[in-house]
Amino acid sequence: MQQLIIVFLAMVVYVGLNTIRVILVIRGRKGPASLIAATENFIYMSVFAYAIADSNNNIFAILVASGGYACGVLAGTFVEKKLNMGHLVVQIIADGDLHLLLEDLRRENYAITNWKVTGLKGEKDMLYLLVRKKRYLSLETKIKELKPNAFVVMYEPKYFYGGYCG
Repeated sequence: MQQLIIVFLAMVVYVGLNTIRVILVIRGRKGPASLIAATENFIYMSVFAYAIADSNNNIFAILVASGGYACGVLAGTFVEKKLNMGHLVVQIIADGDLHLLLEDLRRENYAITNWKVTGLKGEKDMLYLLVRKKRYLSLETKIKELKPNAFVVMYEPKYFYGGYCG
């Protein structure tokens, strides 16, 4: 029984690391991703060897490993969300003047580019920001407070350089 618990926990750690490694690779962080991959592989090979070698509990070990795998996906995404690694590009488009929101965000050191755009129903203002993920919730709160009907798009940039990131 103790060995099955170890198999379960090992798979949770393995898949959690796998999730974080994939995110690091997508973001171009090859060094840390390589170190995580080596650890991942060691854990996986150890669990696989145990599941194959122990013919008495083989099916249970496989079932337990599968459950650990599923829980590992949840654990990995939870950890990634808590780490809040990376940046977001945020575009805010709204009718009327965004001057109040623009000035308020600049006072809080957000890096913002703004311009006039034309939509289906005429001219609108657009703000373009690159922000650290850790700051997104406070940004979202500010947007909802000052421009509740704004159209907001956010996405993760793969790569950027130069400029200022507040």
